[in-house]
Amino acid sequence: MRRFYTGAGWITTPEPLHNSHDLYRFQTLNADSILVDNDTITWVGRAGDAPEHADAEIIQLNGMGVTPGLIDFHAHPVFADTREEEFQLRTQGVTYAEIAAAGGGILNSVKKLRATDERVLVERTRNYLDNALAYGTTTMEAKSGYGLQPEAEYKMLRVIRSLNDSHAIDLIPTFLGAHEFPPEYREDHEGYIQLLINEMIPEIASKNLAESCDIFCETGVYSLEDTKRILSAAKKHGLKVKVHADQLTPLGGTVLASELNALSSDHLEFIDDAGIAALQKSGTVAGLLPLASHFLRMPEDPPVRKMIDAGVTCALATDFNPGSAMCESMQMVIHFAVIRFRITAEEAFWMATAGSAKALELTDRGWLGDGALADFVVWNARNLQIIPYHFGVNLAQMVVKRGEVVVRNG
Repeated sequence: MRRFYTGAGWITTPEPLHNSHDLYRFQTLNADSILVDNDTITWVGRAGDAPEHADAEIIQLNGMGVTPGLIDFHAHPVFADTREEEFQLRTQGVTYAEIAAAGGGILNSVKKLRATDERVLVERTRNYLDNALAYGTTTMEAKSGYGLQPEAEYKMLRVIRSLNDSHAIDLIPTFLGAHEFPPEYREDHEGYIQLLINEMIPEIASKNLAESCDIFCETGVYSLEDTKRILSAAKKHGLKVKVHADQLTPLGGTVLASELNALSSDHLEFIDDAGIAALQKSGTVAGLLPLASHFLRMPEDPPVRKMIDAGVTCALATDFNPGSAMCESMQMVIHFAVIRFRITAEEAFWMATAGSAKALELTDRGWLGDGALADFVVWNARNLQIIPYHFGVNLAQMVVKRGEVVVRNG
């Protein structure tokens, strides 16, 4: 079906990634209209110059602005229940480590997920995806990692596959079996690593349940050596790799991620100069998750301006999860990125579109133009700068996914 979206007040976009030599710059197009054929943009320009479109459905944008759809490259949307009681404890001064030692944290979510039926998980997750879509997310990575045993991890990945087939948001599945050590392997870390390498990774790869393999490389969880072994096994089986790195301590996970040609190295509050240099040389994306550091009241932020100046590609995501970032809104991510990282609205939007597309190796989205996937957001805002400035409300008036309006009136 052809659709002609017209009457925009402004349309702004990064260059397509495969053509871009100028990071972090949006261009405002001399355009007020977009012509879509099925799920692909075939033309962007002024309405008076449009190709013949008598057969197209006309959709008026009423002077509102347009950007590419937002891409959430790092999220944990499948979980059985929320953990607001832990949040309440943290507001009273209890640390994340103390909560985990008392049976909370990731293992709290693991216990609940293992006991929850697959169909229940689908419906609970669908509600979160609806929220994300309403706020402008059109593509989201979805991690496992709350199962920590073969069948529970496979269950999570099946939930992600089911929702990718039935929900408007495109879900990109990632296996995060190395999120923590499960209770039954607390005294046998090597046994669980062998389970990951010899059973879970081969099974997931053979059944195409995930595109990537992630790991929590951090002091007290998975060491650098553990990370190298597990991700090397994943690459051997054809999975892409990525790393939770340098979030709580300067362990050096970013350097290792770069050596492994990981898609991204994420969090990075404690990245050092060696890590920045490694990212610049490798092309691994710096994954920035400001909602998590805000939620955990961390005083540290990644040295984002230093990374930008070094030519490192940065991306933004929610890190949506029940323990440290209970927020599906990429609009809030953009707001906190501008505030905490002292970056411009244009830089933040670039990271939330083109940068995040690169973090998932997607070249058909994150930009607007002839040949791009028809994913875009129509904003009730007179310019791009309004969106991080007027925060805490939904300024996404309309969301278009693969050419079809999937959100109206916010």
